[in-house]
Amino acid sequence: ENMNLDLFSAKLGGLPQQIKKMVLRQFIVASIVFLLLVINYSMALGMSLLIGFGSVIGGFLLAFPIAKTNIKGQPGSAVVVNLIKAELVKLLFIIVTLWAAFKFYADIQPFGLVLGLAISALMSGLAISKLDKN
Repeated sequence: ENMNLDLFSAKLGGLPQQIKKMVLRQFIVASIVFLLLVINYSMALGMSLLIGFGSVIGGFLLAFPIAKTNIKGQPGSAVVVNLIKAELVKLLFIIVTLWAAFKFYADIQPFGLVLGLAISALMSGLAISKLDKN
């Protein structure tokens, strides 16, 4: 299992260990919350949660290689431009994913979607803030 994560990480240009842990934790939390929602409420609520989680994680993983293109010795403005590009890619991915979800998934549950977005965004933010401290 760890080998698959390492292979996936290599395709993204190498994820730091903290980011790998964050992604793995996201999948674990998403799976647990998904099961709880499906068992206690409905499959539609669970699927909506996964769409929310997936849009944030997908956007993050798509944007990471762009943000990582900072080369030592680059001026600060180039670093900021790369970070802004990465954030734009992430936001566009989330917007397109959510648009597609509302367009093509008739049984979307807004509560599940927002819950997935919120939990995933909070977990990503905590991982990044912890990474900044190290």
